[in-house]
Amino acid sequence: MKISVQFYKDRQKFSAAHFTIFADGEVERLHGHNYVVEVTLEGDRLEDGMIFPFHLVKPVINRLCKEWDEYVLLPTTAPAVRIEENGDQVELHLETSQCRKFYSFPREDVVLLACNNISSENLAVLFLEKLSGELGELNLGLTGLHVSIAESSGQKVTVSSEKP
Repeated sequence: MKISVQFYKDRQKFSAAHFTIFADGEVERLHGHNYVVEVTLEGDRLEDGMIFPFHLVKPVINRLCKEWDEYVLLPTTAPAVRIEENGDQVELHLETSQCRKFYSFPREDVVLLACNNISSENLAVLFLEKLSGELGELNLGLTGLHVSIAESSGQKVTVSSEKP
């Protein structure tokens, strides 16, 4: 038997600023989204009428959302991006075939993410990796994990993993 539990609470969200770099060298303007996170966990055991204690999972999801909430998200592995930390500032140099920009942000307002672009796809993958690692430590006996991130109503990305 496979059982799924889906978490999509109102507090499972984060607001963040970002830009996206496209393959043709075009770059979006710095802008923000109110991202919504949905998490589905799968299991096949039923102990005490539950596949796992919900109260162990909800705080982890909420904390991971909070880690990105109200920050500027910057990619650290994008070939067109060079990031320098200068005291209490993060300086970003961006150069593509169609765009050249420079940004300077207070360090406290930035989250540096190990990815090549701040896209919903990459955010979902990174969130899944972090969640999978933390839930794996709880040894809940899960058989599957799915994370969906929506940057607007009607548009979301879902990534999945077996046995977190």
